Amino acid sequence: MMTRRLSTIVLLCVAAAFSGCHKLKAADHTRRGNAYFEDKRFPEAIIEFRAALQSNPRLGDVRLKLGDAYMSGNDVRNALGEYVRASDLLPNSAEAQVKAARLLLLARQFEDAKARADRAIALDPKNVEAQIVRGNALAGLKDFDAAMAEYQDAIALDPEQHTAYSNLGILQLAQGKQAEAEQTFRKAVEAAPKSVPARLALANFFVATGNQTEGENTMKAALELDPRNLEANRGLGFYYLASGRGAEAEPYFVNIAKFAKTDAASLALADYYTVVQRPEDARRVLKEIAANESAYAQANVRLAALDAAEGHRAQAQQRIREVLEKRPRDTPALLLNARLFFLEGKRAEARRAAAAVIAVDARSTAAIQAYMLTGQIEAASDRTDEAIKAYEQVLKLQPSPLAANIALSRLYLTARNASKAKTYAQQALGIQRGNPEAQSLLIRSELLAGDLSAASTDLAALEKAFPNAIGVVKLNALVQLASRKPELARAAYERVLKASPRDLEALSGLMQVEVNSGHAKEAAARVDEYLKGATPTVDLLMLAARAHGTAGNGPRVEELLKQAIEADPERLQAYAMLGRYYAGQRRLDEAVARFRDVIARNPNSVPAGTMIGMLLEAQGQIADAEQQYGRVLAVDGRAAVAANNLAWIYVDSNRKLDEALQLAQVAQQQMPDEPNVNDTLGWIYYRKNLAAQAVPHLEMAAKGAPNEASHQFHLAMAYVQTGDWPKARDAFKRVLAMKPELAEAPEAKKARAMIGA
Repeated sequence: MMTRRLSTIVLLCVAAAFSGCHKLKAADHTRRGNAYFEDKRFPEAIIEFRAALQSNPRLGDVRLKLGDAYMSGNDVRNALGEYVRASDLLPNSAEAQVKAARLLLLARQFEDAKARADRAIALDPKNVEAQIVRGNALAGLKDFDAAMAEYQDAIALDPEQHTAYSNLGILQLAQGKQAEAEQTFRKAVEAAPKSVPARLALANFFVATGNQTEGENTMKAALELDPRNLEANRGLGFYYLASGRGAEAEPYFVNIAKFAKTDAASLALADYYTVVQRPEDARRVLKEIAANESAYAQANVRLAALDAAEGHRAQAQQRIREVLEKRPRDTPALLLNARLFFLEGKRAEARRAAAAVIAVDARSTAAIQAYMLTGQIEAASDRTDEAIKAYEQVLKLQPSPLAANIALSRLYLTARNASKAKTYAQQALGIQRGNPEAQSLLIRSELLAGDLSAASTDLAALEKAFPNAIGVVKLNALVQLASRKPELARAAYERVLKASPRDLEALSGLMQVEVNSGHAKEAAARVDEYLKGATPTVDLLMLAARAHGTAGNGPRVEELLKQAIEADPERLQAYAMLGRYYAGQRRLDEAVARFRDVIARNPNSVPAGTMIGMLLEAQGQIADAEQQYGRVLAVDGRAAVAANNLAWIYVDSNRKLDEALQLAQVAQQQMPDEPNVNDTLGWIYYRKNLAAQAVPHLEMAAKGAPNEASHQFHLAMAYVQTGDWPKARDAFKRVLAMKPELAEAPEAKKARAMIGA
C-alpha cells in the first residue's frame, strides 16, 4: 500500500511541476512572439504564438496576435481562423470582433460578418470601423439601402472618416449612380486631404469609369503624399502593367521591395520581371532571397518554373526534388512537380503528384489548381468521368470557376451530352460575359441539340465581334454543314487550312464533307496524304482510322489504331475504337482483350466494362456477362446500359424479377425513349403478371422499333394477359410477317391457340 501511495504522490508532483512549467512556457513564448512581431519577423512570431497556444488554447489575446502575424505574412486563410477563435474567446473585445468581421467579409460570409460587427457596435456604439464593416456586410447581402445608412452613420460619427465616404461611393457606383459616386469620392479626399487611401479610392473610381488620365494623375498625387506608401506604389505598378506599359511599372515594384523589406515584396518584384519577360533579372532577385530560410521554397519553385519555361526541365525537376526533400508538404513545389510530370507525358506520376497537393489541404488555392490539373491529366488520357469529377471539385471550391466550366462544357460535348455542355457554357458566360471560348461551346452545344436557329443567331454575334478568327470560321463551317450547305462548309474549312495547315478539326470537317458527298475513299486518301507530312499524333491516327473505316478499308483501320496505341499507351480511346472494330469483324476474343486493356488502365471505365459484358453476351457467355455487368454497376449504380442488360438477363431466365425491375427502372429513368429499355421494363411487368403496367412500355418499344419482332411478340403476349384479344391478334400477325419462327415458340403457340390467332 505504501509503495502504491508513494507512486501516486510522485506522479502528482511531476504533473504539478509540468503544469507550472507549461504556464511559464506560454508566457515566455508569447513574449518572444511579441518581440519577433515588433521586428517584423512574422514567421518566427507565428511559431512562438502557436507554441504558446499549445500550452493553453484559450489565450484569446495570443490568438488575436497570431491572427495579426498571419495577416502580416499575407496568410489570410489562417488569419481568418485565428481572428474568429479570438473573437469567440474575447466576446467583450470590439477589436477582436471587427478583425474577425473584416476577414469574414473577404470570405463572403456576410451574415457572420454582420453578426460580429453588430457585437462590436453593441460594445462600442461609436466604433466607426464597426459601422463600416457592417455596411459592407449589408452590401454583400444586397441590402443596399441599409448599407448606405450605415456608411452615413459612420460619417456622422466621424466626418473625416474617408473610408465611409469611399465605401459609400463604391455602393453608389455599383447602383449606376456615377455622378453621385464621383462627388462622394471627392468628399473623401476633402475630408482627409493627406490620406493616401482616399486618393487611391478616387483614382480607382476614375480607372473603373474609363478616365485613365485622371486615374493615373490621382495615383501619382497619392504617391507624392507618401513616396514610401506600399499601396500607392502597388497601385501604380499594376496600373502600368494592366495598361500594357510594363517598363514604366518597374520603379514602383522596386520601391515595394526596397521599402517593405519582406520576402513577399522581393518575390513580387521577381514576378514582375517574369511577366515583362526579363528572366535574368527575375533570377537575380530570386537567387538573392533563396538563401533566406523563410523564402527558400518560394524562390526555388519560381527558379524551377523559369528553368522549365526555358526548356531546362531536368534542371527544374532537380530544383523541385531538392525543395521537396526539405519541405515535403510545400504545395507550390508539389504542384509544379505535377505540372512538370504532365509536360513530360508521365501522366501516372503527374496524377500522384497532384493528389499529394490535395492531400496537404483539400480546400486551398493550390488544391484548386491541382484539381484543374487532374482534370487535364484525366481528359488527356480519355478518362472522361474522372476528369469531370476533378473539374466539379473546382466548382465547389472556387468562387468564379470560369476555366472549370469551360472544361466541363468541352468534355460533355465530346460525350455528346448537349444539355450539360450548354449548361456549363452558359455558366461560364455568366462569369465572364462575351468569353469567346464559352460562346463557341454554346454554339456547338446548340448544334448538337439540333437547335440550328439558336446556333445561327449566336454565331452572327460572334462573327460580328471576331470576323476573321479561325475558331469562328470553323463554327461557320459547322453551321453550314447543319444547314445542308456542304460547299459553303468546304470553303470555310479550306480557308481554315490555308491559314492553319495542321488544324485537325478542319481536316476532319473536310473529311465529313467528302464522305457525305459519297467520296469516302478520297477522304481517306486525303488524310493519308496529310499523315505523310505531320507528326503522327494519337488524334490524327484515330482520325485516319475513322476515314478508312468509312471507306471500308478494315486492315488499314487496324494498323492505324495499333499505331495510335503505340504512340500513347495511356490514351484509352484508341483501345476502345479497336475493340469496336474487332467486334464489328466478329473477332470477339480480340475485342474483349482490347476493352480489358482499357479496364487495366482505368478500372472505373463504365463504357469499357459495359462493352466487355455485351461482347461476352454475344459469345453466349451469359454467366460471365452477368458478373461483368454487376462489376460495372458496382462502379456506377446508374450505368443505364449495364442496368438494362443485367435486368434482361434476369427476366430472360425468369429469376430475380424484383431486382430486375429496379435495374430496368434505373435504365428507363435515364433513357426514357429507348425501345430496348422499354421492352425490358415492360417484359418484367408481364413476367410479374402486371400486364396493365407492361402494355404502355411495350407499346413504346414496338412503336420505337417497329421492325423488331421480339418487341411485337412481347406486346402481343401482354395484350393476351390483359384480355385485349383483338390487339393481341394484330400484334401476332405482325410478328408472323417479320419472323414466323419466333411466334412458333411454345408460349406463343399456347397464347395464339387460346385467342384463335
